Amino acid sequence: GVYEVTLFKNGKLIDGDAHLDRLFRSLREMKIEHDFSKDVLVKMQLDLFKKNSMPEGCCYIQVTRGSTNRIPNFPQDLTPTINATVSLAKKLTEEEFENGVSIMTHEDIRWKRCDIKSVALFASSFVNQKAKDSGFNDAIFVRDGVVTEGSFANAFIADNNGTLITKAPDNLILCGITRNRMIDIARANGIKVEERNFDVAEMLAAKEVFLTSSSLILRPVTRIDGEAIGSGKAGDVAKKLAG
Repeated sequence: GVYEVTLFKNGKLIDGDAHLDRLFRSLREMKIEHDFSKDVLVKMQLDLFKKNSMPEGCCYIQVTRGSTNRIPNFPQDLTPTINATVSLAKKLTEEEFENGVSIMTHEDIRWKRCDIKSVALFASSFVNQKAKDSGFNDAIFVRDGVVTEGSFANAFIADNNGTLITKAPDNLILCGITRNRMIDIARANGIKVEERNFDVAEMLAAKEVFLTSSSLILRPVTRIDGEAIGSGKAGDVAKKLAG
């Protein structure tokens, strides 16, 4: 199955079209056949917020292939199962944003189609829990020496020249909706952006590191593997993008 998480605020699904475009791409890549339209899913999400009297929050929507006997292949003519729930969105306090999070690096043990937003999240959840059990807030994956992304977020660094750097989208990362929005905001504010590979050494030497996701938008990273990043507080680039 595949899924999306979309924020709802001021009566609108934030980047709703982009989220549904990615959901439909994931369905195509997973070869999950369906006959529903984007409009159906938009109405479903809006109706959930209305029925639950929620002026804002986030919607989790999941589409699985359908119900059948346990077999190792894809049966034909299944009817996909759609499940959607709404919940309150967590908001970072000013203090939480300023202090940032502490993360650890970890070998990227996920499969090689991370560009599909599938529900197969054991590897990400396992490493995320391992990080928490080890006293960190989260983890950033490293594959063959290249920093890929966080357990549930895209990773950015800002070098000493103020250039914003993030891995170019490929099959080894999810092309995040919030990631793309942050790139657009950065360029609109005159911040140079490079989409390219970088390693752990470059990340540790960066002036700033932060993670982006639809649920928490932007989280400054102030310590990695016990080492302080930059000043040890949220940096100017992160503040400008989050503002």
